[in-house]
This record gives sequence, structure tokens and C-alpha cells, in this order.
Amino acid sequence: MTALRIELHPFRLALTAPLVTGGVSIRFRAGFLVALRADGITGWGEASPLPGWSRTSLLETEAGLRRVLDGLDASDETALETLIGAMQDTPHARAGVAGAWADLQARRAGRSLADYLVAEPNRVPARAVAVNALIAEPEPSRVEQTVRNAADAGFQTVKLKVGAADPAIDIERIRRARAAMGDEAELRLDANGAWDERTALEVLERVQNSDIAYCEEPVAGVEAIAALGQRSPIAVAVDESMRSQADAVQALDLGVSNLIVKPQALGGPDVALSIAARAHEAGARVTVTSFLDSAVGLAHALHIAVAVDTIVPHQRAHGLATWELLAADVADLPPVSAGAMSLPPGHGIGVAPVLWGTD
Repeated sequence: MTALRIELHPFRLALTAPLVTGGVSIRFRAGFLVALRADGITGWGEASPLPGWSRTSLLETEAGLRRVLDGLDASDETALETLIGAMQDTPHARAGVAGAWADLQARRAGRSLADYLVAEPNRVPARAVAVNALIAEPEPSRVEQTVRNAADAGFQTVKLKVGAADPAIDIERIRRARAAMGDEAELRLDANGAWDERTALEVLERVQNSDIAYCEEPVAGVEAIAALGQRSPIAVAVDESMRSQADAVQALDLGVSNLIVKPQALGGPDVALSIAARAHEAGARVTVTSFLDSAVGLAHALHIAVAVDTIVPHQRAHGLATWELLAADVADLPPVSAGAMSLPPGHGIGVAPVLWGTD
């Protein structure tokens, strides 16, 4: 075994259009690609907090990464695992290092990351997962055609963004989306915590006959979402309010039946799989989603989604079709085909970044 070496590669990638989240307009994604090198093999991870969403900044993430860089004993892999275990306060930094470490281990073993994470010889991960289409079209008159376009592309699940318009407009958008989808496809809503409890309950009651699988973040906060879920005719899901494993446990203890798991925001593959297992024990469902990641983070999320579907059967479509939001990327991933994303060929995450996208 050769000595471990860790490298940090900052990147900055433009978006195809500005994204507004948490009251912040985002025009690019910035973060760090983490490279762990040993035995002539490189494992890759990503650490890229999202302004307005993440609880740690890019500077705090960099500081967390550099603590690992400074504290790494190149001859002691166990010490690296100890360092990773102590990074709970900087989840994006932890995700970058833990992801790179898992990728390196999978590549060493000559296995895909999904296969490495499942770690059960009698369970062979699939090579693809179903993903949902994401629709934010604000005009009710254009929602139906946008949904039909998604159906024509093979998507069986649609997530409709709500909460940015007047509730009456959202209600019309929801009804038109369902009408365009037919009875077989799954419709999800995502309000990003934009509603207060009264508005959320009013909207969900008025669209309860639209066969909605769940509404993500109808209000903000784990406790508020759980309380609304006790009154709502439509199931609710926790997404951005869940920023740690402790938040996930709280949501499950309060009876939330759907968790949206963003591996890069929560601390990496091991944390994501632990939450998925805990949710399964509680009878809840997990949807793995990306975090507007580069191809490295998205590849990690894709492998984690495949692993979750292998360990916890009967999962729904995952939220991974986000690559088109980036004007350029650090690597190529297989495109969505018939509403599904395939794992890249090769060991580990199956991709290695071209560092032209980094500074």
C-alpha cells in the first residue's frame, strides 16, 4: 500500500439560468472536488454547499477540508476514518472526504460504488434507477404541454414546483399537471417551505383529488412539517429542513413518512444509507436527490440511489435529473433515457473529472 494523498480542487460552474433558493439568486455552483490517491488509484468526492440552503458556508467547508488535509497521517488509513467521523459540523466537507474514500475503496476492490455500498454478495445492484422530471413552469396554460413533453421523454414521475405564485394559480397548475399525466404517473409537489401552515393546508385540501404522492416542504421546519402532516389529506416530506442525521431521526419519530435525502448535504454515502435504513425500519420512504452537484456529486448520488433501492426494495423514482441546470460540467454522465439514469461504466463512481472546470 502506498501513502494516502489528499488534494483539493476548487471549481466554479455556471448555471444555465439563475436559481433562487432561500432568498438567494445563484448563478453558479462553487465548491471543491476532493481527490484521495493511493496505490495509483484516485477516489473522488465533492464538497459544495449551496448559498441560502446549506448551514455551512464555502469558507467553513474549505476549513473543514483543510483540517483533514493537515491532520492526515499518510500511512494510517484508520486515522482517516477517524477524521471523517469527527466532521459532523461540516457536512459538505465530510461528504467530500467520505465520498472520495468510498470511491477509492470501491475502485481498489474493482467494484462499482453501488456494489461496494451494498456489500452483500447475494444482492446485485441494478444498473439504473427511475428519476423524476422537474417542472417549474409558472404559467398554468403551459404546464400541461410541459408535462406531456416529460411523459413523451419517458418520465413516469413528475415533481412540480409550487409556492412561488398565488395559491389559486398553484392549484390550477397542479390540476392541469394531473390532467396531462393520466392516472398511471406519479405527481409530487415541492413548495420549498414557502407556505405558512394555513396556506399549505388550504392548497393541499383543494387538490386532494389530484392523486399526489407527497408534498415536499409545504412549510419550513421538521416539527412544523410533521404537525401539518397530521392534518393534511396529502402525505408530506421533509427535504431542506433535514440537515443532519439527527433531523432525520426527529422527523421519523414525529411520524413523517417521506424523507428526501441529499447525500452531499447530509455528510456522504454512509450517512445517507444509515438514514435510509432507519427510514425503512420506521416504515417511511426515501427519495435520494442531488444537490445541484457537479458530475462527481451527482454520480455519488446516483450510486447511493441504486444502493438504497437494492437494500430497501420498492422505492420510487429519485430526484437526480439536474445536470441540465449546469452550463458546463467537470465530467459526462450517461443521459436520462426513458425516465431512468444508468450508472456510468467502470469501477467506483465511474467518472473522473476533467479539471478544466476548476480554478
